[in-house]
This record gives sequence, structure tokens and C-alpha cells, in this order.
Amino acid sequence: MNRRRLGRGLQDLAAPLFGVPGPARELTLLRNETQEAPPRPVVICVSSGKGGTGKSVLTSNLAVHLSASGLRVLAVDADLGLANLHLLLGMQPQRTVMEVIETGATLDEVAETGPVGVRLAAGGSGRPDMADLHPGRIGRLVAAMDAAGDSAEVVLVDTGAGIGRATTSFLYAFGEIVIVTTPDLTAMTDGYAVIKNVAHNNRAARIFVVVNRAASALEGLETFSRIERVSRRFLGRPLSYLGHVLNDARVGDSVASRIPILLNQPAAPASACLRGVGRSLLLEIERRRAGSATGFGAGPGAAAGAGAETRTADASSRDARRPRHQRGPECA
Repeated sequence: MNRRRLGRGLQDLAAPLFGVPGPARELTLLRNETQEAPPRPVVICVSSGKGGTGKSVLTSNLAVHLSASGLRVLAVDADLGLANLHLLLGMQPQRTVMEVIETGATLDEVAETGPVGVRLAAGGSGRPDMADLHPGRIGRLVAAMDAAGDSAEVVLVDTGAGIGRATTSFLYAFGEIVIVTTPDLTAMTDGYAVIKNVAHNNRAARIFVVVNRAASALEGLETFSRIERVSRRFLGRPLSYLGHVLNDARVGDSVASRIPILLNQPAAPASACLRGVGRSLLLEIERRRAGSATGFGAGPGAAAGAGAETRTADASSRDARRPRHQRGPECA
């Protein structure tokens, strides 16, 4: 190789790979560097160990409560194949999350607006193919939930019950899990099975518990304490208690009327309890969105511990500014 060719080779190596960027390219690069990443919503999965615990009723009412509190809420019915969240919200959706999975549509594109501004991305009902989707297809829906921050601040995911793949795909993907149980032994046992699987496969997750159909506040707390004691002993995982919902026949009436009980019977005992659970969850969401160093739902009994008195006082102050008929009675 002569000296001239060698010199040209060294010049080629020293030159920029794609040439010297001009003013327009420099501006594009600067814009890309300064452009903020899209916001990520707080994604909360609501699940249970068995059917019939009132999981979907809780999800629908929490969506209403959070939306009425001023948050942009997207409820996603991820009970694939046996969806019924639209019934509890009194909606007749024309599109479902299958469009997200099959065509790449966004959740905001398939969602429809329901009570108090809640946005619902409905699931399909009566479709066996949806109950056993390939993990890759479920992954598309998981990614869509995580990318919904432009249209929602909070994504409430109503999963199926149990520990099947269609349920655990969501529970293992997100960091905020709410387990709904009742004082019934089988519900507690199956609920603990879900907690155990989450603890082993999603170590970063914070796990919350709501006790539904409790005879009293004491029974609710005792039910939670039994589950939490076992979780601490065998899993080394503390749980957080969001509260209880009293056993109330009027919940069944609201389901039959297809109106969330918080809206059609705000003075009912169950409504008072649902507001309490909603306030506890709202406080945790606010702390998460504020980027608290303690994390989302840190420690057992998230409403307890350092700073809890201030957070409770803030929630009470907000409620005090609402008309009495909107607040309703306190949960007993």
C-alpha cells in the first residue's frame, strides 16, 4: 500500500461515520435530547384467589372514587374471556382490549367514557380464545398499560382470579397489587396462594389487602392479620391493609341496577367503607406520584407509621370541604 492510499485510509477512519451534522441535524439531536419521556401512570392490579370475593365490584367503585377525586382514571378489564366490569359501570362498550392485542391499538383508542369520567377499556366475554392467550400477546396489553400515561394518571387493572397465566402475567409485571378476600377460609387460603406467587416472582411489588363482606371492622382487621402473619412468617413479606367493606345487601342491589353503589346509594354502610378504602389508596397514589423516598405502600399498614397523621389530616380536610350528602357516613 502506498503512502497516499494509507493517508486516505486514516482520514476515512477519523471522519464522522455519517458525515458532519448540519444545522438541521444538530437541532434534531438537541430536540431529542431535551424531549421529556412520556409520563408513566400508576398501574394497580386488583386480584383475588378465587371468584366471588367482590373484586370487580371493588374495582368499579375504586375507579369512581378516584375519578371523582380528580384523577384521570383508566379501568382495564383484564379478566380475559369473562369480562364484566362494563356491566358494573352500566356501559355497553363497542370495542375491547382484543384490539390492543391484535391490531396494536392504544388503550385510549379502545376506551370509552363511563360514570364520573371513568375511562373503561373493556374485555371480551364468552371468548375461550381470550382465556388462554400466548404470553407474547398478553405482553402487548401489559406494554399498553405501561404506556397509557398520556391519557391516564392511574390505571386500575381488574385481573382474573387465581394463579393462571392470564392473571399472573399482570401481577408479575407491575408493582402495586391489591388482593381482595373475604373472611371465608377458602378465600383467605386462595388469596394467600396469589400473594405467595407474587412474592416469589415479583419481589419489588407492594401487596395490599382489602377484606370484603366483613361483619365488622374487627373481623376485617382480624382477617387481614391472619393473612399478614402467615406472609411474614413463611414469605418474609409484610402486607399493607387498605381497609374492609362491610357485608351489605345493598351491594347486590347496585349490581342489579348496573350502577356503582357509591353513586346510587352513597349513604349505605358499604359505600362508607368503600370511600375509606378509596381514601387509603388515594393517599398511596399521591405519595407514589410525588416520588416519595419511602416508595408506594411502604411497610405493613401503609396508613400507619411516619407521616401517616399528616396524610390522614389532608384526606379529612378534602372530605370536609365536600357537601355532607356527597361524603356520606363513616365506615363502622
